[in-house]
Amino acid sequence: MIDRSANLASVTTPAGRGAVAVIAAAGPAAERAARRHFESASGKPLEAIPVDRIAFGCWTSDGHREEVLLVRDGDSLEIHCHGGAAAAERILEALQRAGCQVLPWTAWIARQHEDEVAAEADVALAEATTLRCAAILLDQRAGALQRAFDAIEQALARGDLALARGMLSPLFARAPLGLHLARPWQVAIAGRPNVGKSSLINALLGYQRAIVFDEPGTTRDVLTAETAIDGWPVRLIDAAGIRETSDPLESQGVALARQQLQAADLALWIDDATAPPEPAGLELPPELDRLPREKVLRVVNKIDLAPGTAASGEAFVSALTGQGLDRLLALLGRRLAPDPPKPGEAVPFTERHLRRLEAMRLSISARGDLRPT
Repeated sequence: MIDRSANLASVTTPAGRGAVAVIAAAGPAAERAARRHFESASGKPLEAIPVDRIAFGCWTSDGHREEVLLVRDGDSLEIHCHGGAAAAERILEALQRAGCQVLPWTAWIARQHEDEVAAEADVALAEATTLRCAAILLDQRAGALQRAFDAIEQALARGDLALARGMLSPLFARAPLGLHLARPWQVAIAGRPNVGKSSLINALLGYQRAIVFDEPGTTRDVLTAETAIDGWPVRLIDAAGIRETSDPLESQGVALARQQLQAADLALWIDDATAPPEPAGLELPPELDRLPREKVLRVVNKIDLAPGTAASGEAFVSALTGQGLDRLLALLGRRLAPDPPKPGEAVPFTERHLRRLEAMRLSISARGDLRPT
């Protein structure tokens, strides 16, 4: 919880221009600054304004006068001003001169919670971009994950290693999804030149993000765009067509494309339904052959031009007509999150949670090794 004796201040709204910026402050220094710089429209002094009552007035500092809304809660304040960065910075500087320590918004949130998981969930919720992810994080904020941690620790305290191990397993299984609740899955779209990668990324997004041209080697740099698939945040990555080339610029693009394939959570390898089949053993580049099967999805594009294609793939689409896109999107959603959590289930969603789980697993292993034989 916030230490009411601590002199603290933080901008709790995102960086950049907006309609309103919010500055939170606490402690006697914040109270002193407000008495000096805030003048209510009613003419009442700050101490005469009831707690939890919104007061309208002006904040004057450094020769600037800014209309604000101010809310008091004991020694805690919220100041709502114009969303431009300059207004918030002037108010923050006045609070700092009065003796407030300026904190990042994440640290401010952390100080308001006794439950560390709830504080982390609040931070992650600010970064979540879909309702589905937000719903899972709200469950964790409400205590789902902390209750799971507590149950495992209680089992360990009783010496029930089998129960503790059994409760750990589903948490580890949900961790890959949890780590993506506040950051998108990386889905790389790759293939030979001219298989329709850029057309497909445009079709998946629903608007033209990538330039489409029928000359091989058009895409030279890595292009990204963010969307949601089945409620999961996804960053689509369109890179250069993979082929051997003597063009120095295109070669750099191909090298970047290979790197993207290695780093992606899921790689879509696009084949052309109208092209002759690749020789046996050369269907996929070495980067994809080395990846686990679940990280590669083979998609055959341009089926409108070759409806009877015998090409091998898991999804068959036409980026031009939209045929097969619904099935591809459903397949993508299942591949990214094959076993999504049910409402109320515990989901670890930070690296700290993983370290805590790993420490519990090591404790189980060490104690198991000490059991008499």
